[in-house]
Amino acid sequence: MYQVSADFLTAIKSNIRKLSWSGEINLATPLSFSDSDIVSGSLVKNISGESLELGGVYASQLSLELILPNVSRYELYGKEITLSVSVDGASDIVPMGKFIITEALNQIGSVTITAFDEMIKLDDFSFIPANHTDILSPFEWLSQICDDCGLVLGSTSGQISLMPNGDRKTGFADVVTDVSTYRDVLGYLSSYLGGFSYIGRDGKLYVGLYGSNSVDTIPSSFRYSSNLSDFRTTYDGLYATYKEEGLQEYKGNTNTGGIILDLGVNPFLQFTNAGNRGDALQEIIDSWNGIYYVPYDSDLPLLPHYDPADVITFVDNQAAAYDYGAITEITYNIGGSMHITCSGDNPRLAIAQDRFTKSIAGLSSEYNNGQQAGGKNFWLLHTQNDSQMTVGNSKTLVANIEWKQTVDVQRMGFMFTCEALLSNTATVTILITVDDDNLYEFETTEEKAPNGKRILTSTCGFRVTGKMTHSAKVYLTVTDNPLIWSDLR
Repeated sequence: MYQVSADFLTAIKSNIRKLSWSGEINLATPLSFSDSDIVSGSLVKNISGESLELGGVYASQLSLELILPNVSRYELYGKEITLSVSVDGASDIVPMGKFIITEALNQIGSVTITAFDEMIKLDDFSFIPANHTDILSPFEWLSQICDDCGLVLGSTSGQISLMPNGDRKTGFADVVTDVSTYRDVLGYLSSYLGGFSYIGRDGKLYVGLYGSNSVDTIPSSFRYSSNLSDFRTTYDGLYATYKEEGLQEYKGNTNTGGIILDLGVNPFLQFTNAGNRGDALQEIIDSWNGIYYVPYDSDLPLLPHYDPADVITFVDNQAAAYDYGAITEITYNIGGSMHITCSGDNPRLAIAQDRFTKSIAGLSSEYNNGQQAGGKNFWLLHTQNDSQMTVGNSKTLVANIEWKQTVDVQRMGFMFTCEALLSNTATVTILITVDDDNLYEFETTEEKAPNGKRILTSTCGFRVTGKMTHSAKVYLTVTDNPLIWSDLR
């Protein structure tokens, strides 16, 4: 939230108020405009899509229809335009941002301008991984991105160091095929920091985080409409793929009843040291501890000091206790109202984000990181017992599969799932082996299924070598009380 005076806060929320808009276009001779020159306009800012996401690098969009006599639309392209607003009763002049004009269309008596903030500069510069092999701190990466693309970094070294992985140096591993510009790189780096990037009102680049500290309360008397979800959304688990081994890794936090965040293959999270890699993932998901949003959308009088990521609390009418959420998209309608949205997925539909879907997406890439080429298969392992099986404190073999390999190297994806009766405090250890070598060990206390049982899932990938018969086995160990399940037929 932009810091304004007490007089501004009083005036902007009064029953009678008057807002005044003004701006300037940076032509050879700067061109100023005010309310009398503005026919209509809107400004849209967002940090996330329809699902609450990390790594957002969205550009804000300004649309203005202006009366500009004797100004050619050809003069406007590529020029900077600034916008600000004030309110009667306060001396504050609130900057709304700096933007680059990308389109200007002549109308009868006016010009319609479309402009974006400087985030679009990142699309003008190609990123070549081979030229960026240094191990740098996140602040150094951000500084390099800004230097290479002509941006100014607004976040300080101290602010970045306080973010998840803010002090953890990293390199860009060439393991993805969807990076072509610096904007792609910034998206992965923002995700590595557990946040999102945006261009501030001053035109500088910042990295922000989601939080739970509410900055304002909106009563029903100060909103034209509001739709509040009947669920809360949070992240209580995280998946990421370590591409070198085709390994799908999971970390959880202390939240309950949430959904799972999928980071996929992030080039900044490809640490060869498993402990370092796990710590980096844990820092990201731990940043969501205690954050529970109620997705919403609402129309209300325009509050120009609101920013994306501001946490807003709704009270009165249909709002219940703790109905708050971060603004993920905001639309300021010049001369009109404002629309704010908090996006988020329904945890009741989390089954749509099951581990099988994520694992295949993460492991099925054709990129083999320079390794010997060969075949590729995916095997699903689960119990095939005619009767119930019980597992306790000792390691118990619960699934076994053999196959004859006819190529030298084959990429395998091993997936195990079962539906189990299990107490809330029990911990299950799932161990997957290939040719009796320990391959992947996974502890889980997964969420309950609707029928009160647990759905336990484990997935990993491995390069199996040798033209011979191979075997994969799944072992379970359960603490607290025995696990009992039947097959999934």
